[in-house]
Amino acid sequence: KSTKLKVTKVQDAVNKAIREHEEYCRVSDGRHEHAGGLTASHFFPVGGNSAFRFYPPNIHCQCLGHHGIHERKQDPFFYRRFMEKHFPDHLNFMETHYFASIKYTQEVLQTILSYAKEGDLHGLTGYIEELILQ
Repeated sequence: KSTKLKVTKVQDAVNKAIREHEEYCRVSDGRHEHAGGLTASHFFPVGGNSAFRFYPPNIHCQCLGHHGIHERKQDPFFYRRFMEKHFPDHLNFMETHYFASIKYTQEVLQTILSYAKEGDLHGLTGYIEELILQ
């Protein structure tokens, strides 16, 4: 009997693929020093919009210091400025489809996990967009 694939395992794999691909703190405010290890940070929180949980343009590598600034909302706009500058098309897609939903079946989770393990973030982006547009 196969064990059920859990969302947390898939999220861990996607986050690892993001960190390995980006390799450094991408979302820096330019005012604070980098601090701590690297984490994968969601632009739109997964609690508010699970459709973008595994969407690579919604997840960026940040050091724990800058992630904390974003999370504590000390400068809530620097992450938005980063998205507008570097990913305007993806930001527009996410805002346009903000209320979309994806049913994360075992088959869908397995496909996402496969993309993550292969490090194919471009393929994963396209796959999530297809699911959202269905």
